[in-house]
Amino acid sequence: MPSKPRNRLGEVYGQLTVLRASERRSASGNAYWWCRCSCGREREVPSDKLSHNLARSKPVITACLQCSRELQIEAVCAKNDREERERRQAALEARAALKGLVPERWLQLPLTDAHARELGQVLFFRGTRCLRDHLAPYRINGGCQACAGQTPSAL
Repeated sequence: MPSKPRNRLGEVYGQLTVLRASERRSASGNAYWWCRCSCGREREVPSDKLSHNLARSKPVITACLQCSRELQIEAVCAKNDREERERRQAALEARAALKGLVPERWLQLPLTDAHARELGQVLFFRGTRCLRDHLAPYRINGGCQACAGQTPSAL
């Protein structure tokens, strides 16, 4: 017979508050607990998945399924936004070093492909060289213009 689980009633783990014990046990003998998410949904969670230690190697459950998915999507969107800001900053720095070396109209183009899509344009200029060492604008879906033979490389 498994031992009696530690009383977790009322404890809060992320967005989950422990309501009551469940009759269910995992294969390893861990008790399950019924928890209520901050959104009002309830979820049955094994006790080994409830922890305040976010640095542990085992996965931790901190919200109901729907809120977990929303948090995951928000994290991915935040990461994508952060990476796009970094790409734009790198493009600005690369372009600043090229002033006077490339045509001025290239410096007026959007910084990245996402920036070009936002503005409804087809071309963008990062200020970096392509794999064939060309320094030229890019098409959002077509690669370096010098590689395509449409624009000569600046350097």
